[in-house]
Amino acid sequence: MNGFSGWDWAIFSIFLCGSLGTGVVAGWIGRRKVKKKQKEGSEEGGGAAEEFLSGGRKMNPVMIAMSTMIGAISSISVVGNPAEMYAYGTQLWSNLFGMCLGFIYVHLVILTVLYPLKITSVYTYIEKRFKSPALRTFTVCTTFIGTFFYMGLCSYAPSLAMETITNFPAWASVIILGVICTVYTAWGGVRAVVWTDMLQSIVLFIGVIFIIIKATTDVGSISEVWTIADNYNRVEFFNFDPSPLQRHSFWLVSVQGYFYSLLVMGMGQPQVQRICSVETWNKAIGAHYLNMVLNVALYSLLNYMGLAVYALYAGCDPMGTGEIKKPDQIVPFYVDQELGYLHGIAGLFMAALYAGALSSYSSQINAVAAVLWEDFFKNSKMVAKMEPERRPIVIVIIGVITGCAGIVSGIIAGFAGGIFQFGQIILGCIHAPLLGLFILGMCNPMANKVGSTIGFSTSLLFNIWITLGSVFYGEPDPTLPWYEDECPILNVTSTMSYSTTIDAFTTMSSTSDPNDHEPFALYMVSYTLYSLFGVSITFFVGSIASLATGPWSTDESGEKYLHPTFYKLMRKWEKKHQPNSLDITAAKSTNDLIELEKH
Repeated sequence: MNGFSGWDWAIFSIFLCGSLGTGVVAGWIGRRKVKKKQKEGSEEGGGAAEEFLSGGRKMNPVMIAMSTMIGAISSISVVGNPAEMYAYGTQLWSNLFGMCLGFIYVHLVILTVLYPLKITSVYTYIEKRFKSPALRTFTVCTTFIGTFFYMGLCSYAPSLAMETITNFPAWASVIILGVICTVYTAWGGVRAVVWTDMLQSIVLFIGVIFIIIKATTDVGSISEVWTIADNYNRVEFFNFDPSPLQRHSFWLVSVQGYFYSLLVMGMGQPQVQRICSVETWNKAIGAHYLNMVLNVALYSLLNYMGLAVYALYAGCDPMGTGEIKKPDQIVPFYVDQELGYLHGIAGLFMAALYAGALSSYSSQINAVAAVLWEDFFKNSKMVAKMEPERRPIVIVIIGVITGCAGIVSGIIAGFAGGIFQFGQIILGCIHAPLLGLFILGMCNPMANKVGSTIGFSTSLLFNIWITLGSVFYGEPDPTLPWYEDECPILNVTSTMSYSTTIDAFTTMSSTSDPNDHEPFALYMVSYTLYSLFGVSITFFVGSIASLATGPWSTDESGEKYLHPTFYKLMRKWEKKHQPNSLDITAAKSTNDLIELEKH
């Protein structure tokens, strides 16, 4: 290992200081705007809260698009996607097709309902639509448990890589990352997060593109990269086998990409909060589709990076020789072994890795602060007693506490990685049923709070069952073969003993005897279908339970919480099947008056 040179430390330090400085400046600008409006008498204390959580709903759409993109891509993705191409081939790349379709659905259905509401917390929709504070609290609590684990992994994964390359303690890196994010997020709110996300997006793109150029040059050319990958069976895009029991096919990864868009961009608190902070509908949708383009671009770059690095080592694979232990080590291995002589490049790579971590971490801090403020503190008696101009302090305190909790979770992750990965699995189980709850509320006018609660709970339990069953009893998917035919006779290179992610499917895999009977069929189904199961069960069970439990309200007060198309269809159905409903109601009122007159 070459470690960090002075140039590497300088570039990495400049990046961290730049992120902190950008966030502080952005927060200062936002606070000046609020004070100016307050002096003019156009704002009260609520203006400061809105500035902190939504940037006054006048954020730049281009900045929002970049922020939304990088806020959804953690440091785990930066090494995880290249590792997927390296170990399993390019079939997952096809998920971009489904992802684009998902973006269109989010625009036409989910944002069509959520944006006009101008909500800050997505969970406010659940309470208003189903008229159930209890259901809102239930969904918030289940999601926050997963958020705690996610923040820990976001901060610990790059810190572990940093410790391996530089011997700088992982726990110290976790604290530094957490403090930087907490300071600029608690100080500047969503404006600070968006501005720093811009910087981090640029750094991430520069770092990835540089590695791509260098790896491609080392191989020879782009065409040579594809030729080598194809010769070693890494290229596959159009596997149309309909079987759900294989790991990936065109259909399966398209489903995965489709629901990724719905889960992250349609109901993810950080992403919806940003889109709703854009001033007009047209600008918001423009930001939404620019975000789609940026996602396609970045994921394509990450995927190609994995392919280029694989092509370089195809004939003498470090997995085959034992130089690395897991596929997700391949890009850090390449940077350390092949680029170490270029002073500053290792620092640039770590800056790109930390860019994904900082953006995800700060997004979660701001999202948690927004949810807790809107859903629990804003209308509380404690806040009502405070002077309007002092109320935003509550949001700052929430942000600081959330950031500190993230630091603690990151440190704990170093001692209990398996537990934290287990928490991530549970978080994945929660998201799909929650998405189903939103779709149920928007697309089914008859859905009520009892039916929706039953549907969500059933889906949640089913998803936890099938996911844990596949982890503990399912069979691990074999990687594509590693080749060593071009290795020199004596290939002595130090083994890298770290991983940038914590692989639950390795640490928790089945220990059963291979001669035992085959696992239950559902445990063998591709993980790409879990979101489909979660959404479908919530929707259909929730619909049936709503019909069975009734009554369901169709009054006009709930119109804004339904998608316009489904609201119109409901009204047409009522007129067709209940033509005399209004007459019956009027008749009942008339009979009541007659009875009163008799008495």
